[in-house]
Amino acid sequence: MHITYEKLTVDENNIVYCYEFKQPRFNSPFHLHDEFELIVIVKSHGKVYVGSNVSNFNDGDVFFFAPGLPHCFYNSIGYEKEGITAHAVVVQFKNEFLGADFLEKNETAVLKKFMKKSESGIQVMNPPKSLINRICGLNKRKNLEKITELLTILNELSVKKTIKLLSSGSNTTLTGLYDSKIINDVYKYVAENFQNELSFTKAASVANMQKAAFCRFFKRKTKKKFTDFVNETRIMHAQKLLAETDKTMLEIAFDCGYTNTSYFNRQFRKYCSLSPVEFKKQISIG
Repeated sequence: MHITYEKLTVDENNIVYCYEFKQPRFNSPFHLHDEFELIVIVKSHGKVYVGSNVSNFNDGDVFFFAPGLPHCFYNSIGYEKEGITAHAVVVQFKNEFLGADFLEKNETAVLKKFMKKSESGIQVMNPPKSLINRICGLNKRKNLEKITELLTILNELSVKKTIKLLSSGSNTTLTGLYDSKIINDVYKYVAENFQNELSFTKAASVANMQKAAFCRFFKRKTKKKFTDFVNETRIMHAQKLLAETDKTMLEIAFDCGYTNTSYFNRQFRKYCSLSPVEFKKQISIG
């Protein structure tokens, strides 16, 4: 296997692995692994990178990733100063956790479709508190109860209509440890500094490359230009501020790293097909 991945240290006699993370900030690098992963963000906020795409994450969000999908959760720089412990519950299980042909049966057809969608990364929109509590309580289940409860949770997720696919079909292509480290370092640099002036020269330096070589490398690996990736990160943050605060458009533009409001408006419309004002009105109506 030539793709760099995270090899989990687990008891191979287990079918379901449950972890709880409480940290000053999430510190896992951009990575992938061989297991399905169900994640509850109990307490934290920031940016989640899935493949070469970026989205916001907040308290109470639920995500589901297929094996082999690169992903990472980043908190903004200075997150520790907010005094909020980054808290997540993670459930992992193998692709064939109930047998090689389990998903080929009639009863599992809907679940199979859901599992297939997770190859793009899934965010469950507005998950009920009861579902979150059940996922967080999986580790307390014993023996077969843990497996049956996981199946019940997956069944509930598979029939939900309110899910969001996070990544396109053309995901980041990592071919080794070197690629993985570069992408992780660059993503981390953007996630921690997008609210300030970002330097292409600095990004190339982070990647330990000349600017021309870095430009070609980033485009080849992520299928997008570095500047587009930065703007996507900033516009996702703008959406969060428009939805959650009463800040003015000027304040939001500056908070997202834009010093020119006209450019901010153009970029927002490019990624959202709406102006910031129209987006705000749409949220208010919804």
